[in-house]
Amino acid sequence: MPCSLSISELEHLKKEIAPLLRKIEFRFLLENIENANKQIYLKFKVNQAKEILELAKELFGNNIAVAFSGGKDSLVVLHLAIEVFGNDIMVIFNNTTVEFPETINYVRFLAEEWSLNLHITRPEKPFFVAVKERGWASHDNRWCCKLYKDKPAHDFMKKEGIIAEITGTVRTESIYRRSLSPFRLPKREPFIIRVHPIYDWNQWEVWTYIRENNLPYNPLYDKKYRRIGCWCCPLNGPTHYRRLEKTHPELYNFLLKFKPLHPKLVDNG
Repeated sequence: MPCSLSISELEHLKKEIAPLLRKIEFRFLLENIENANKQIYLKFKVNQAKEILELAKELFGNNIAVAFSGGKDSLVVLHLAIEVFGNDIMVIFNNTTVEFPETINYVRFLAEEWSLNLHITRPEKPFFVAVKERGWASHDNRWCCKLYKDKPAHDFMKKEGIIAEITGTVRTESIYRRSLSPFRLPKREPFIIRVHPIYDWNQWEVWTYIRENNLPYNPLYDKKYRRIGCWCCPLNGPTHYRRLEKTHPELYNFLLKFKPLHPKLVDNG
């Protein structure tokens, strides 16, 4: 018969394996917490986004479009909108003329891969022509946002009879968007109603949705860019331009030679 352990040997064994048991229990607890978060996210956030889109479909019918920037938030919204409206829904990508090359290629790829009803809008003149005429934008004078980010797409929607626009705007993005709601009426021209299906999502939920659904995302995120809008935006911080110098030296060198000199390059001496 096998010998049984003595009381002292049992106590010693307990002390030896106790740390391991605690690690196993803690790992098990972490897994359960992660699963709980996913269940809540799926039950409330994803279903809520789809319900907002279903209501938008009832309200606006086919007179609605998806604003697609090529970024992660608008990717999630686009995927959700296609589930509710189908592939015929109008998708609008506004090319500011200063989009990253990766973004342009990515939008073309996704349009073909998902058979998107894609429409590309552009401003009246290239961005750098306007900068030569008006100078670089600043925090106090963001003249380029309306002319290059908003107006081309809004003019197109008005011409097409679109009365509502689905966006990937989230209220966790900035303090100015804390009061964001699922539907937002316009206060001034252009009178386009905004629909925000993921208004209450955070970044973890956005990336979880992308991973869970295996969505192809903009490769700029793998290059550590947090924002993938205009590559030369003067409101981006110094980190953006240090990264730009490494990942896109041709664009960075263009800015070095451009007049008027970019304000962030002036700040860096």
